[in-house]
Amino acid sequence: MTKNSEPFRIVIVDDDREIRTILVDYLRHQGYDAQGAGDGAEALKRQAGVPFDLVVTDLAMPGMTGIELIKELATDANTTEFIIITGYASLDSAIEAVRAGAFDYILKPFRIEELGVVIKNAHDKIMLKKANKRLLDKLKSFHSEVSRYKKWLGDEDMARFTQEPSDP
Repeated sequence: MTKNSEPFRIVIVDDDREIRTILVDYLRHQGYDAQGAGDGAEALKRQAGVPFDLVVTDLAMPGMTGIELIKELATDANTTEFIIITGYASLDSAIEAVRAGAFDYILKPFRIEELGVVIKNAHDKIMLKKANKRLLDKLKSFHSEVSRYKKWLGDEDMARFTQEPSDP
């Protein structure tokens, strides 16, 4: 699905095996690297290896809720996005999910195509975040290199190189 060499990794976290299997099969058919996890603990173990780009999680699961899973996985340093799916929707849980970092909140039952659109939008956002991070890293590297040259040349020589050319 991605244009670069790395696959777009998605984990479906749901205690309902049938829903999990249907969604994983659908996403694999769409070209994503999709996996399933039966609960939050299993998702955490899998995330410890190669991080997922997108976590699609049920809200109400035994052991760990979807919101608790988001709170465990969300960090400022990663580009992972989260989608909550639930059959037990409430305004309070929707607000809590968004505050925890959810990209979207989808009510069950839903059409699989609806989820596909939300996943495509999350995919686009994640790819932009990754590109932004790569560009920022390049900029930091360039800044570091310029600082080294500035120290090596000294302030007077550096000022001579950065002056506008004078008119003859």
